[in-house]
This record gives sequence, structure tokens and C-alpha cells, in this order.
Amino acid sequence: MKRKLYLLLGLLVALQMPLLTSCNDDDEDIMPTQVPAEVTAALAERYPSATPKWEKGKGLYKAEFYNESGEVDVWFKANGEWVMTQTDIFPQNLPEAVKNYVATNYPDRIIDDADRIETPTADYYLLELEKPGAKDIYIKLTPGGELIP
Repeated sequence: MKRKLYLLLGLLVALQMPLLTSCNDDDEDIMPTQVPAEVTAALAERYPSATPKWEKGKGLYKAEFYNESGEVDVWFKANGEWVMTQTDIFPQNLPEAVKNYVATNYPDRIIDDADRIETPTADYYLLELEKPGAKDIYIKLTPGGELIP
């Protein structure tokens, strides 16, 4: 009986772990009414069809939504100034130059995760390269397939 009780308690603790780790996120969910009008206007200008979930953290407002590319996160300052956009990309949808760079320089690895990062000064792809039994490698590449140190 005690064994079953301990097993049940262990299972309950294991199920709660994802909830506990998500509480460490510095961003706080906010209602759309708490977002400055300048920020909502800036989002509507960039992504007219977006229906975001909003978060606020580190002085920035983050809109999270999905479009035809996948999940999109967009950060703005309180005055509506765009800071950055991060879009999940399926590896097969990466530019050929990016895929070719990985195939040539990391032939024993697969692209596990790919994000397109856009800022006012840069546009690049952040890739997580995986190989069983080895540590993941993260690289940044331009859309033309050039490595960014």
C-alpha cells in the first residue's frame, strides 16, 4: 500500500514539474486592454491579421500569434517601436543557401529547430543542429547562407 502511495505521489510531482518551471518565465501575461495603443497600432501595421496573446517583460510588450509560417513572437517598446520578430520555420522551408551551408559544413547533423530573427539592423536564421550522443550546436546564418559569428 505504501509503495502505491509513493508511486502516486511521485507521479503527481512529475506532472506538476512543467507547471512549476513555466513560472520562472519573467514575462507576465496581460490583457489586450493593458497594451498601449501605440503598440497595438504598430502590430496591426506589421501584421494586420494577427490575433495575439500579449505578454510584458523587461520593459517590452510581446505579441504571440500564429500565421502561415508558424508561431511568431514580436517585441515592441511601449511607444510602439518595433524591436524584434522571431518566427518558427520548418527546416524544409529554409532558404536553399542556408540548407546547403548546413549540409556542407555539418553533414552529420540535422536541423532540429529553426527560427528567423528580424531586427531593425539584422535578418538571420538561428539554427539548432542535433546529432545523437553529441551536444547541440547553435549557429546563425544570413538568408544567403553566410555564417554570422
